[in-house]
Amino acid sequence: MRVGAPEAALEGSLVRLRSHEASDYGALNELFSDPEVMEGIGFAMPQSSQGYREFVESTRGKEDRVLFVIERLEDRQAMGGCGLDGIEARNRAAVLGIWIGKPYWHRGYGTDAMRTLCRFAFRHMNLQRIELNVFSVNPRALRVYERIGFKVEGTRRHSHFVGGGYVDSFVMGLLSEELTDEDLPRG
Repeated sequence: MRVGAPEAALEGSLVRLRSHEASDYGALNELFSDPEVMEGIGFAMPQSSQGYREFVESTRGKEDRVLFVIERLEDRQAMGGCGLDGIEARNRAAVLGIWIGKPYWHRGYGTDAMRTLCRFAFRHMNLQRIELNVFSVNPRALRVYERIGFKVEGTRRHSHFVGGGYVDSFVMGLLSEELTDEDLPRG
């Protein structure tokens, strides 16, 4: 199993996944710091003015993590991030995380980024399983994950304090054989 970000960017139909560059941090930190974005992925507020940069820098050199910038193909605009964490070579498994800046919601970018990342994980890293967690109060994300093929495997009751109250989160999983070629973007 190969671990680490590829040298070349990964292209989907709408987005490109690539390594972080110093010039990305200003725009991405602004998008990442949006309270709705942070709440949706379980980050506590407030974050520092360099919160996203600090998060990315804290992961450098970690063998069990791969992070990408999500950028639009049409204009190379950075709009979010995604990655695989807790990569287990023996079990060929990882945990997927993704976030998209609010101005880019509801346009198919997240779905395309997820498919592109899953293709990379299964075809190039030789993973067998990818899992993720999603809050029960985020039905939009749940539908995206189900459309790609993720299945709810369990519920973590009252797992996070979000929006003034406790919410459940769903553990979802996808196996390599469950993502068909039709589901995969070009590249």
